[in-house]
Amino acid sequence: MNLKTLGLLILIILFASSSLFAQSELTINEAIELALQNNESYLKAEKDLEKAKNRVTEVKASAFPQLNAGLNVIHNWELPSFIIDFNGQQQEFPMGTVNSFRADLTVTQPIYNGGRVFTAWGIAKMYKKFSSRQLEMKKRSLKLNVIRSFWLAVMADELLRVTRQSVELAEDGLDVVEKMAAQGIVSDYDVLMAKVRAANIKPGFIEAEANSKISHKALNNLIGLPENENNKLIFSMDSVLYLMPDIDIDSAKTACIEKRPEIDMMRLQTKMLKKAVSVAKAGYRPSINFLTTLQYQAQYDNNRWPGSDDWRRSSFSGLMISVPLFDSWRTPSKVKQAKLELAQSKLTEKEYEENIKLEIEQSWWNYQKARESLAAGGQAVEMSKRGLEIARVRYENGVGTQLEYFESEVALSIAEINRIKAFYNLATGYAALQKALGEDNLLK
Repeated sequence: MNLKTLGLLILIILFASSSLFAQSELTINEAIELALQNNESYLKAEKDLEKAKNRVTEVKASAFPQLNAGLNVIHNWELPSFIIDFNGQQQEFPMGTVNSFRADLTVTQPIYNGGRVFTAWGIAKMYKKFSSRQLEMKKRSLKLNVIRSFWLAVMADELLRVTRQSVELAEDGLDVVEKMAAQGIVSDYDVLMAKVRAANIKPGFIEAEANSKISHKALNNLIGLPENENNKLIFSMDSVLYLMPDIDIDSAKTACIEKRPEIDMMRLQTKMLKKAVSVAKAGYRPSINFLTTLQYQAQYDNNRWPGSDDWRRSSFSGLMISVPLFDSWRTPSKVKQAKLELAQSKLTEKEYEENIKLEIEQSWWNYQKARESLAAGGQAVEMSKRGLEIARVRYENGVGTQLEYFESEVALSIAEINRIKAFYNLATGYAALQKALGEDNLLK
């Protein structure tokens, strides 16, 4: 291989390596913004709101005049005829012409239709508000899911770091034991146990590595990034960012429940179903429409086109009144169904209120528990580090035992893992509490 080829190969390897390990940075706020731009479920909720706005316009149009144009062209293959007995002889006379043409323009104005239009208009406006609150609810839920997914990926990365640290500690311990065995200070059994310990830790490292990759893919999928995009998550594990003053739970349940979009949605749903009962009762009432029609008619045979004298113009206005008399019990059935749905909605509304009150209390105590766990976890990590240093020195000086040394390594790993989990619970617990209290901003 000549120098030119070798140099080109090195450049290719360097370029591939830089592409492989290049990472873009991602903060939790950026992840939330990406989710609001790309998440399919949230985008569908935005489309639902647009549909609700157009539904208001559609229903409102039913109360205004409707203009329709009509065109009828008829060709008679066989003309009807009538027979007259004239002086003992029957004479047959055809009726009409081979072709007939009619064009009309009709204006219809609903006057009364049992209250359907204006009630439906009111329902449509309520549904628009319902869709708006639904979008707000989905936005908050999406934010919370992104926060949880982001911190889950952070926790998986931190657990991978701790596991890697455990592997390094086990390998360092094995190196210490092998050196001491070479000096005749410890037995071959100690070397064997150190090798077994190092081997037992490696499967956990492989599992932690897989969990880290999966959690990053799940986050990318939630916020609309390519599944295999490699992002470096930027975060702070400063617990001060998640401090929250004490609150009175009972007062919070009363004050904050009004901020929850779910409650507003259920109340709007109950109001819509109440109006739906009125719409169903409209089946008992008459409908009245006013109409005006302008019409042009002409008749002609195949051998000629109608001239200007053949066209006839006419116009008329009128009222169309329709009174329902019997519809095979369809209307009473609709009214009963509407009333049952209204009763169900009222029960669901109360159920939602009780569930939200319980959610507020559960979120508060979960947050408090996470704060206490994190405080205890931080102290445990510092003490475990100090214990590991002491156990190592004791073992190297022949005072301590190998079991004591290994147990101190395990204690440090467990303490760090517990601290990481406690911080995950604190960060996500804070966001869940903010959402439960009806806040839109779930981050500091």
